[in-house]
Amino acid sequence: MDGNDAPAPRRLNFVAMAFIAIVAHLVSTELHECFHLIVGRLSGLPAHFLNLTSVGVTPSMAANARPSALALMNGVAPLATMLLGVVALFAVPRLRGRVPAAVTAFVAWCAIFAVPYIGLQTMTTALPVRLRGNGADSAAVIGGYFGVPIGARTVISVLGLLTFMASGFWLGQAVSESSTDALSRLTLKQHLRGLALWRIVTALALGLLILGMTVRGALLLACGKDGFLSLLVAIWIWGAMMTVLVRWRAPGAREVRDEWIFPGLLASLGILAIGLLTRLDDFLTSATIFVIPLLATAWVLTGASPRSE
Repeated sequence: MDGNDAPAPRRLNFVAMAFIAIVAHLVSTELHECFHLIVGRLSGLPAHFLNLTSVGVTPSMAANARPSALALMNGVAPLATMLLGVVALFAVPRLRGRVPAAVTAFVAWCAIFAVPYIGLQTMTTALPVRLRGNGADSAAVIGGYFGVPIGARTVISVLGLLTFMASGFWLGQAVSESSTDALSRLTLKQHLRGLALWRIVTALALGLLILGMTVRGALLLACGKDGFLSLLVAIWIWGAMMTVLVRWRAPGAREVRDEWIFPGLLASLGILAIGLLTRLDDFLTSATIFVIPLLATAWVLTGASPRSE
């Protein structure tokens, strides 16, 4: 062996990765709710679990509680989750090779959950304001406590959608190994050069559809109607567009697909099953978008391929 060759990183099998992804998702979710619980109690509110994905107070307590206490209970947990996601993202490269592979994978999946959560949580800003803890945290704080009008909140929600879409471009260091880092990354021109015409046309059509669904969702939210589903549909279409654009046989993209996206899809089925059993919409929603950011990650990490697709 060449003395300059580093040992190949130890990889977990498909099922183990999926199991760790589910655990990381559940731990991240419940840690978020524990932040709500602890901050609520410290603020003098008798906060308790309303269900597995919601911590709050009774309607009568919310009606008589200090607005600042409700704002703290609703607002600190999202900020903590966002911060932990960023910390996890930067921690993964430093953990890789120094701790058991399962630990590194767990931290990486926490980042894959929490970094896109920054955009998802921001997307909920224009949802109806519910102060007791059973609604969207961003809407409760920005709309309920600070009184930001619905028009401005709608703009924030759209920015959240864009942030979610962009999050996949930031996850590379959470999933890439040293071998991937050594690849020659493609420029935008190289990504598109040699790509089949049907792919480019399909991607353009999906891009226009994303724009249409975003505008529709924004108009509905600005009118006080339910436009959040349209923003979610835009996320799903974004996933389809990235799937079409990625050169899946190229180095880097193939690695992300086999070692992260496929286990993530299996984990999504597990999260979906939990959502169906518990009848919790939060799990059902997260299960359908859990892997989508990794499609953009695969696009970013695509290395030069010996042949175009």
